[in-house]
Amino acid sequence: MLRRSLYKKRGRNAFYHNWKNSIIICFLYAILIGSSIVTINQEFDYDYRNNIKVLNIRSLEGDTNSSIVNEFINSITPTKPYENKFLTKATRGIIGTLVNNISKTGSFLFGGLNALNEALFKDRIGASIIIIIGAILSLFYWIFVSKVLEVGLCRFFLENHRFTKTKVNKLILPYRLKKVSNIAYTMFIKNLQTILYGLTIIGGFIKYYEYRLVPFILAENPNIKTKDALNLSKSMVEGYKWELFKLDASFLGYQLLGFLTLNISNLVFTNPYINATYAEVYLYLQDLAKTRGCPKASLLNDALLDGDLVFNEYPIYDTLLKGTKASKLLSFNYNRNYSWLYLILIFFTVSIMGFFWETFLHLFRYGYFVKKGTLHGPWLPIYGGGSLAILVLLKKYRKNPFVYFILTMLVCGIIEYLTSLYLELVHHLSWWSYEGFFLNLNGRICLEGLIIFGIGGVLVTYILAPIISNIFDKINHELLVIISIVLVSLIIYDFYISSINPNKGEGITNTVYLTKSETN
Repeated sequence: MLRRSLYKKRGRNAFYHNWKNSIIICFLYAILIGSSIVTINQEFDYDYRNNIKVLNIRSLEGDTNSSIVNEFINSITPTKPYENKFLTKATRGIIGTLVNNISKTGSFLFGGLNALNEALFKDRIGASIIIIIGAILSLFYWIFVSKVLEVGLCRFFLENHRFTKTKVNKLILPYRLKKVSNIAYTMFIKNLQTILYGLTIIGGFIKYYEYRLVPFILAENPNIKTKDALNLSKSMVEGYKWELFKLDASFLGYQLLGFLTLNISNLVFTNPYINATYAEVYLYLQDLAKTRGCPKASLLNDALLDGDLVFNEYPIYDTLLKGTKASKLLSFNYNRNYSWLYLILIFFTVSIMGFFWETFLHLFRYGYFVKKGTLHGPWLPIYGGGSLAILVLLKKYRKNPFVYFILTMLVCGIIEYLTSLYLELVHHLSWWSYEGFFLNLNGRICLEGLIIFGIGGVLVTYILAPIISNIFDKINHELLVIISIVLVSLIIYDFYISSINPNKGEGITNTVYLTKSETN
């Protein structure tokens, strides 16, 4: 019998002694595999039979490729699609665009390929080709990214059981070990068998729990053969499948809380708590398997994973990565100090990324290219300026990601509001408007946008800025100075030209006859 209360208590303790990194890694994992981050009143149809539909073949004469793809998308949409219960116009923003155009199929690729088809190919490529390409790319991502990252997530929580300073970079450890092919193949076979047995209903339940420990086995020994990993998981859970089911059921209350809190409690507590608990259960069953003499149990031989608590990191360069050097590029020193030179370069990097983000978003949403922003160059300074503001002004709050997130929303909200007000007063034009959006302030800022800025600011501070700085560290200092001078000169000239003749036009600006400030 599995003492659930004991291992849940150990899981909580493991989570608490490294709670920041535990939350961050679960958050990143959710983003990378496409899970929901914050939900708004979703409806679910739990009768899976309603999701199995027959696609009627009919004459395609007179139909455009995009309409065919859209019909295909609609045909595989669940009977009760996503609905926003707060405000229908609240789906006009960034989150809404992604929800409306992507979550119809659960695949970013189908929606993206369809948008590119409409914008670039003008319906001159077959809908079937789009569907096939999207399906292949989705499958490729699922096999070589999603399932591999799942093993990296398990590795983090295995190490975190004992080592209190386990870092988030364990998520990509399988790639650093260069064991992706073995891990991806094993996880694919594991999931394929689970799906096939799932056709028998009860068989899927059995296989799910028989193979429940496979990701942890691969996390401990990424060299293990596929057959050995599957058989070992099966033997380890022998007599414990029902206990694992009851363990899952014991978390239903927390998951209900996640539903009531729009998934927020899942992100900050439940997900890391469940993962930490399963790591504890795995270590118990692993030890038990050796005691019971399970075949191949000797392959689970990472003795450093269990023992007394260590207030340090797992010595990975003495074990799994023995003989290799630490990758400075992937070291996320989020608390580092940035020189003014690096701040300038980070400003331009994020500004250019923001430009491509908004350009792609508009292309995806409307199907045609538009040069976004008030300036004429390929940059949006509001993104770079917001990044600089939080990196400089909020440095002392970096060790508390939740406070940092809230303050980032506040700082970026002020910047966006004042920028919008300035542009309207000076040029009598509006480059963006949130009128009709849920919880907006004079149409200049809204809750949805602030959440995006908060998430983006956290990603910039804890991941992007450290990586960018690591890249700059490898470049000659004099060259960086020259690049900075050139970029600063170009953007000053761009500001001057744009102050006289800003970038404007259809899809970019709207005329403001009476400014919002004058109507208040």
